[in-house]
Amino acid sequence: MLRAFREDIDKIPHRCQLVEIPVSIFDSIQKAPLKVFERDAPVIECMVGDRVAVVVAIDRSDGKITVRRVQLSACTIHAEWDGA
Repeated sequence: MLRAFREDIDKIPHRCQLVEIPVSIFDSIQKAPLKVFERDAPVIECMVGDRVAVVVAIDRSDGKITVRRVQLSACTIHAEWDGA
């Protein structure tokens, strides 16, 4: 994932990060109770140990899967640099 930081929406990013989201943080989806998936728009908390590492939201109306609230502590930051 490439993260860009800017002070104002009209300005170019002043800092960037290249972040790896490990696939293993999604493993707990397999252990989620089936009841979670019965809703029209399920939201599944993916656990690493005893904490939520990421939240996955499934929108069945258009088949979209959204990854939210990714915890950087569960990821690897490969690079970080300042813009011009």
